[in-house]
Amino acid sequence: MENSALEFMNSQWYDWRGTGRSEDRLDRPGWLEAFLEKWELEAPLPPQPHERAALGELRRAMRAVTECVSSGREPDDEDVLRLNKAMAEVSSRPMLAREDGVWRLERRTGDKGWEAVMGQVAVAFARLLAEEDVRRLKICANEDCRWVFFDESRSRTARWCDDKMCGNLMKVRRFRQRRKESE
Repeated sequence: MENSALEFMNSQWYDWRGTGRSEDRLDRPGWLEAFLEKWELEAPLPPQPHERAALGELRRAMRAVTECVSSGREPDDEDVLRLNKAMAEVSSRPMLAREDGVWRLERRTGDKGWEAVMGQVAVAFARLLAEEDVRRLKICANEDCRWVFFDESRSRTARWCDDKMCGNLMKVRRFRQRRKESE
């Protein structure tokens, strides 16, 4: 599932192979520019220090809510308040559009700047929580990875962000551990 909120939360990257390396992609040259372009958002680059700090705080709050949701716990009121504060910065208006002979009513925002970007990301996250099955919002079971993903499997039993990477790595680790214990 493509979602700006998922991509934003995963901007804190951890090496899934277990090297202990991590990277805050909000500070990586070009990452924010590519993010803004992909999601058709506008803000001056680079963000000012207080804006960069606010981006990190929003990501932390979204991640905390995700961890609670994926484990069946109630999120902290402060984290929900942070999301609502970000969404309050988004003004939108209805716009009538016609494409291929079909009428649609869309919501458009004309807001620009980092507060508007954070608001749009918070809205995408809120829609994910309110309009989708939250049992599908998961964090990769690979402790080294921590990737947030939306489980699109039919059975809703996916444990890994990617079966070919994290899934295989964890299966190999379990196999080697069992083999080591039997020797």
